Amino acid sequence: MDFLEVFIQELREKGEESIELIKSYIETKDASVLNEIYRLFHTIKGSASLVGFTGFKELFHKIEDYFKRQMNGENVITDEFLARIVSIMPEIVKKQEDITDKELSIYIDVVEGRKTAEADVISSSAGSLPAEVLQELLSNALSAENSLMRGDSKNALREIRLVKQKLVSLIQSTYYIKLKNILSNFDVLVLQEATINKKKVKLEIEIGDEKIEKRDSKMLLDMLVHLVRNAIAHGIESPELRVQRHKPEVGKITIRSYVRENELFLEIEDDGNGIDFDKVRKRSAEKNLGHMRPEDVIFVPGFSTKDEADGTSGRGIGLDVVKNFSNARGGDVEVVTSPGKGTRFIVHFPVKTFLIRVLVVEADGMQFCIDTSDIVEVISKPEVIDNQVKYKDKLYEITYNTSSPRFGIITNNNTALLVSSVIGVFDGQVSNENYDMIKGFVKNIFVYPLPIISPERFRKATTSREGSENTYKILVIDDSIVTRTLVGKFLKNFGYTIVEAPDGESGVEIFKKEKPDVVVCDVEMPGIDGFETTRRLRQINKDTPVIIFSTLSTEQLAKGLEVGANAYLSKDESPEKLAKLIERFLH
Repeated sequence: MDFLEVFIQELREKGEESIELIKSYIETKDASVLNEIYRLFHTIKGSASLVGFTGFKELFHKIEDYFKRQMNGENVITDEFLARIVSIMPEIVKKQEDITDKELSIYIDVVEGRKTAEADVISSSAGSLPAEVLQELLSNALSAENSLMRGDSKNALREIRLVKQKLVSLIQSTYYIKLKNILSNFDVLVLQEATINKKKVKLEIEIGDEKIEKRDSKMLLDMLVHLVRNAIAHGIESPELRVQRHKPEVGKITIRSYVRENELFLEIEDDGNGIDFDKVRKRSAEKNLGHMRPEDVIFVPGFSTKDEADGTSGRGIGLDVVKNFSNARGGDVEVVTSPGKGTRFIVHFPVKTFLIRVLVVEADGMQFCIDTSDIVEVISKPEVIDNQVKYKDKLYEITYNTSSPRFGIITNNNTALLVSSVIGVFDGQVSNENYDMIKGFVKNIFVYPLPIISPERFRKATTSREGSENTYKILVIDDSIVTRTLVGKFLKNFGYTIVEAPDGESGVEIFKKEKPDVVVCDVEMPGIDGFETTRRLRQINKDTPVIIFSTLSTEQLAKGLEVGANAYLSKDESPEKLAKLIERFLH
């Protein structure tokens, strides 16, 4: 090990030790702890000089100077100063090379209070694959190809599965990150914000092994930073006020995560004031937002109950970012608050899993999937007694029954589905668009995605629809037979009746005759285009939703909306988004 490696290791060890000592000093005000912190920084400065790291030397010389001034009677080592040092230390201890001039300038600005440190997050870059890994994958692919050419399908399948396993492992490590790693330095932020706001706050993290995509990590961190800063600035009371209210002097913020029904839940909870919804209602009325619930209006961009920004929050920005983050990932955010007891924000969105194993079944002309983890058993020739399936001396309620049942699927939700055929068990990539009874879509099995039903939500959906026909009719107008076939097959899996038209003029005639519930219309077609088609449909019925389904520029999109289209979806988007849009118009 050379001197440089020794310095980097010492920097990490002494830097992390200094963070813990600073936390201890802020809490105890023990002067001996302050002396120990000074000693650590002095050691780092000296070691940096020996290895020629002038950036580190100058930074710690600047910090050391404050400690010397403190020893000479100046009151410069304040809690705020120490919190600023703590805010840059997690980034500094990760350095593998000297601090650049630009970084040095930024760090000094932070230490001296002219700049706020950015929250740290692990890089989302994918990086490059080692050559030996690529060679292994190529070797497996060649073996599979040659096995197929020899007619040895068994060995080819084995090699393909090896490639799949290696790729899945690579993707998991390259593109996903554990939540606990993102939050590894979050206590530093809490210390910094609590010190600035002259409050005492303890952070509790109840995070398991849940993962998210690395590309989402920065936005997730920004969202959590805002919620925690809000909690400290406006939720947690001052130590004196907490004592008056018979609360512990130290406030508590808890961040917890869990997975429920294929959704990741993140809760950010504090034990402070709670949100004053009466004040929110009053400010809502002033801003002409009185028609909205206070639980919703706090997420409106620019909304704030404060008259002036305070440097931490209250500028009227932030909570809309929380809402947008969850909505963009197919989820939502909720708030639960109690006056004097605290507030809990619940952010949830579908778990992004890369690969899933599903059972593909067919019933009444529809094809859909069931996650194998939701299945207890698949039985042939199921015994049905009073709309229940008997299996191992136990009765299971039937939540789906085809007209020609040949197989019964027993789920771990204590229900049964009767289907006409079982196509097989497949692995596929998952698109986590979910709604109603669908918890996602699986690709790579057929040319169109297949919906994955949720046994729990499927049970609720079928119960709510009992006694109603609920068969909606969708008119697809497109000159491409490929588009009509793929979109039609895909939408049929949702129980929709599909009517097709190869051009605008025939589409208008079919519209008059069939009276569909929703129209999906292309733009570039022979004869009249999609805009003229939409205009004529509007003359016949102004209420039927029309979705322009094409690849359009912004100007063309505006024209489509002008002639009466309700929405636009690019053909570049996944078809499951089309299904979700249709569902929204229908319900």
